Amino acid sequence: MRWEDAVEGFWLARSRNLSDHTVSDYTITFRRFGKWVKYGDIAKITVKQVNAFLTYLDEELELAPKTVLNHWIALSSFWTWAARELGIKHIMRDVERPHAPKRTMQPFTEDEVRLLVAACASMRAYDPRNQRYTDGHRPSALRDAAIILVLLDAGLRVSELAALTKRDYDRKQGRIIIEHGKGDKQRTVFVGQAAQRAIWRYLVTRGDVGASEALFATASGRHMDSAGVRMMIVRCGERAGVEGATPHRFRHTFAVNFLRNGGNMAALQDLLGHSTLEMVRRYARLAEVDLAEAQRKASPADRWKL
Repeated sequence: MRWEDAVEGFWLARSRNLSDHTVSDYTITFRRFGKWVKYGDIAKITVKQVNAFLTYLDEELELAPKTVLNHWIALSSFWTWAARELGIKHIMRDVERPHAPKRTMQPFTEDEVRLLVAACASMRAYDPRNQRYTDGHRPSALRDAAIILVLLDAGLRVSELAALTKRDYDRKQGRIIIEHGKGDKQRTVFVGQAAQRAIWRYLVTRGDVGASEALFATASGRHMDSAGVRMMIVRCGERAGVEGATPHRFRHTFAVNFLRNGGNMAALQDLLGHSTLEMVRRYARLAEVDLAEAQRKASPADRWKL
């Protein structure tokens, strides 16, 4: 049974027992999830797809933890009905209930980033002849290091980075055009010289890769997808001994350091592609921006010695 047909059956059975607010919340969830699974057969939807969807809500849409939990509750309610009415497996029982993080995500330190970049080049491979693990060089080292530095310097969402083409990157200016950001909005971001050098090293040594237009390509020349980038960074974190390494944490690190180094919230809002200042204010609190001190420094009366 296709997703939209099953949802219709759910509403016929349950809508009269739900508040208007709950109906509104569930409608948003079902629309988002239906698009995520391409409105396919509900019997073929997997736990992996649901987990990926919840990660998307958290890291890509940057929804509040309570909102992500509400999506989980809506899907769980749907599958409770579907398991009873349609006789399909209640896959939500195998999906961990989201919860608010016990502590606020912290930005990477300089040492952690250096360890992650170094870990791009190394891997531990099993040598069956000697029956032991040996250190080796990863063929994707230059690509992965460039990805890390671009995420750090530009604060991109992982989906935005994965979608980049070579045409989106201006080598001379270090400028990246995000054609389809959140809300399908275009914006421009910039990377520094270290990231530019890393991209240059990668592009001049990767070969043609099937004449791929992807800025960051797989070995077969296809665009890396968000899951692939996320897995690469998680594994770099494991090799480097850096806990909690995710693409979204680089975005977090960029934002906090931008404010700590004198950037203003309006500019950060534009660079991150946020529609409101609310998310930026969270970064400001993390960056420990002293608004009173900032106002004192900006005081015209003091600067003009009135």
